[in-house]
Amino acid sequence: MFQKRLLTPHLGAEIIGVDLTQEVDEATKEDILTAWIEHGVLLFRGTPGSDENHMRLSRIFGEMEAAATKIMNSEDNPFLMNLRHDPHNEDIRINQHYNVDGQDRAGYIGWHWDQAFMPTIVRGAVLRMIEPASEAGETGFVDAIGAYDRLPQALRERIEGLEVTYRFCGKMDDNTYGIGKLVPLPRKTKAGESAKTGFDFPPVVHPMVITQQETGRKVLKLCPMHFPKVLDMEAEESDALLTELTGYLLDPTYAYFHKWQRDDMIVWDNWRVCHMATGVPLDTPRYARRTTIMGDYKVGRYLDPTLDRNREVARIVD
Repeated sequence: MFQKRLLTPHLGAEIIGVDLTQEVDEATKEDILTAWIEHGVLLFRGTPGSDENHMRLSRIFGEMEAAATKIMNSEDNPFLMNLRHDPHNEDIRINQHYNVDGQDRAGYIGWHWDQAFMPTIVRGAVLRMIEPASEAGETGFVDAIGAYDRLPQALRERIEGLEVTYRFCGKMDDNTYGIGKLVPLPRKTKAGESAKTGFDFPPVVHPMVITQQETGRKVLKLCPMHFPKVLDMEAEESDALLTELTGYLLDPTYAYFHKWQRDDMIVWDNWRVCHMATGVPLDTPRYARRTTIMGDYKVGRYLDPTLDRNREVARIVD
């Protein structure tokens, strides 16, 4: 048996008393999965940091997949993705640095759920902190089940059956919803090289509302990133509706921002939780590793009906 401590009244729980240095028994695994479905975000704190322990925790939630951004994957284990800001590393950067609401930040990522630009979305992820930032560096989470529950009944009825299109967007400042004032900072590259700025993915369609299979609870399945637009709706009406819905989804009263400690591990449910990264000052190191849990809720599709949703394509974890 283990204990639970709520992270907030609205989202998340810390799991206390599970020994992840050895295999977890089946009954405890089932209880952990039940807690995950209930709370959406689980924190495991105090386990000695190791890749083995990280993988052991990840396997409780499903099969893992490697990110397509191979340059970020561990050389020893393709399922472990390195998320590192090293102020002294002058190699070409994948991610843009930004001035965010007046502060220069590395590693800022706006509110999103992973793979919104793909018809098949991952089930979740486990993030482990190896070197926490001395300043900033929080990860934010918000629950889309709670957001749906906060919608007025008339708005729930209006969005039932609607679908949203998404197109991949790697530049935070090109997004419209839930993003602060962003100004891209100049990018440093080696002579003769250029920074990687994006990927080519065909537009996709996802329902605006889905149902959590285990509980029947409704989820406001809206990703503020990746150019969302309500399918078959005029741009002005779509923008007004998405702006209103984003206000409910990203209400800061209900968000949880995790202040990382060394060896913390957090697993979140990508089918119901939006997350973001506040980034760190440019001179502040931070190092985390992540595993990605494979999954498919089977209701996304390509906008182009001739494209097979199961076709082989490059994948990227955002």
